[in-house]
Amino acid sequence: MLIRRLLIAAAIAATLPAAVLAAPFAYVPNEGSGTVSVIDTVTDKVIADIPAGKKPRGIAAGLDGHWLYVSDQPNSSLQLIDLRERKPAGTVDLGESPEGVSISADGRWVVAAVEEKNAIAITDTRTNKLAFSIQVKGKNPEHAVFSPDGKLIFVSAEEGDAVDVIDFATRKE
Repeated sequence: MLIRRLLIAAAIAATLPAAVLAAPFAYVPNEGSGTVSVIDTVTDKVIADIPAGKKPRGIAAGLDGHWLYVSDQPNSSLQLIDLRERKPAGTVDLGESPEGVSISADGRWVVAAVEEKNAIAITDTRTNKLAFSIQVKGKNPEHAVFSPDGKLIFVSAEEGDAVDVIDFATRKE
């Protein structure tokens, strides 16, 4: 029984990206305090709280461990957090009410759902600047997530019964 559990755990671990397996920290946005807590996953202790705007919502960690991307709803921006320094290092204007954030498997792109624009905003992690936005059909997009191969973006809407599926190469549904 123990061997079977270990084999299952090993099979699951083999499917995870190397960055996930090597990451010693977890990052949690705190809307009330406007911070992101850094949690040591070995000790399960909060080791730092980093300012992250007024109301941090969605969050995505860069694959290199240097950057954390955090949507800040009241400031209509993506907060850039320098994880090496553990401090804010800039913002990217996204549009009113950004929500869910994710990063592409190759680490090149960050996507944020932007509710009031009915769009998703794509940031290029090489420059940490807004690259482009794509309109979606669903009203008030809440979450945007890349497919594992990075070819598609799935966008859920707060006021919808469907998921928009965006072809990332053509930037169309």
